[in-house]
Amino acid sequence: MLSNGKQRGGSAIGLIIMLAVLGYGVFVGIQYVPQYIESNTVDTILDSLADKHRKEPFGDTGARHAAIDNQLYINQMGDMKGNFSVIPSRGSYIVTVRYARELNLLYAKKQIQHEKSVTLD
Repeated sequence: MLSNGKQRGGSAIGLIIMLAVLGYGVFVGIQYVPQYIESNTVDTILDSLADKHRKEPFGDTGARHAAIDNQLYINQMGDMKGNFSVIPSRGSYIVTVRYARELNLLYAKKQIQHEKSVTLD
């Protein structure tokens, strides 16, 4: 028997709400973590291109594209090949990657735009 008419412990409704919030966090996390890893891999590819260019400058635009293709192949990201562009700019080259990913929040789908670049001097 409960003393003074007070309930002790959590209720079933409280437990259900807590599990729903936890489940939603897991649902969003399952989508976000691969996007986070992909974004970091793109950063690594751009850093690798800059390092290679510092050690031994690329001869032409074709060499830059070949280096990008090689990095995408190594990282198993060949589907992103069309997202990279190499643009000459005042004696250097700017390598830019642009892509979008979708994050489903159940109540709305949010487009996350990514744009990163590195200058190869």
